[in-house]
Amino acid sequence: MLKKVFAIILSLIVMVGCRPSDSTSKSKNSDSPIVIKIGSTDSSSRSTNVWSVELGKILEEKAPGKFQVEVYPDGQLGDTPDLVAGVKLGTVTMMFDLSAAITAAAGPESACIDLPYLYPTYEDWITGTFENGGLELFNEYLKNQGYYCIDMYYNGMRQVASVKRNYHNSTDLKGQKVRIAQNELNVDMWQAMGANPTPMSWGEVITSLSQGTIDALDHSLGVFNDFSLHKIAPYITLTNHASSPFPIVCSLDWISSLPEDSRQILEESIHEVAKKQREEERGNELKYIERFKSEGGTVQELTPDEVKAFQESVKPVYDKWRKKVGDDVVNKWLETVPKK
Repeated sequence: MLKKVFAIILSLIVMVGCRPSDSTSKSKNSDSPIVIKIGSTDSSSRSTNVWSVELGKILEEKAPGKFQVEVYPDGQLGDTPDLVAGVKLGTVTMMFDLSAAITAAAGPESACIDLPYLYPTYEDWITGTFENGGLELFNEYLKNQGYYCIDMYYNGMRQVASVKRNYHNSTDLKGQKVRIAQNELNVDMWQAMGANPTPMSWGEVITSLSQGTIDALDHSLGVFNDFSLHKIAPYITLTNHASSPFPIVCSLDWISSLPEDSRQILEESIHEVAKKQREEERGNELKYIERFKSEGGTVQELTPDEVKAFQESVKPVYDKWRKKVGDDVVNKWLETVPKK
């Protein structure tokens, strides 16, 4: 009996001696930096990546040792769907990509951010998003799926690059296979504009353009520039058919779990770099156009009448989405549009 009691006491002593104290555990946790893995499919040379790297430097200045920012461009952490899923799985802390990428997972109400010609100019997009409540409205529809948009980079107004011709109207677009990001609203928009929308992952685009599988694609001038797409698809039409920003997205659960002071520092720093990136990328667009022209590209801007014709052509898209998400949702998005 004494041997049994002695054995129990010895076991308890060993267990207590081996278990780290609560204070030690907390100390280690508090000393560990908050690791932020930022993933994208954008190129490493683009302003989005440059300012994501800069975020780490700014956070280190504001809160030394508290954050560790790791930036993975060029699809290093996977293609767009992998990044969107990774945010929820915890393999990616933050990601930025076309808004259509996140709205495909978040639902049709959030997808209204890409309604055609909602914000027909850069200035309209800035005012609508950051002054008239567009960012807050976007988050209202992301939160139900567990996502949170901290801010938005400027991807650039969406334009069209083609291997065949410039597109001035629906007749020009008839039968043209235009690569789009997988999103129902994109399909509706391009069908209404007269084209044959072709959903395709980004990794297939260059090969598909070269082989003639697709005739054109819509994206920003910055992406055309960074991937030198004008050398394959030299006919660039400045349609401004959608603003399609790059939302900087994380998990709502993750950011809600941060200490309040850390979250405040992080969000303030992201607002700082995002604003600077938007200004820089906007300034770069004129340089991109000059490069395209100097290297043999044909860049054409739509006339006001041509823009109006396309705006008329996409009215059925608004009608369809009113039925899909309700008048209230569409009207909320329209309320963010600057009044002129």
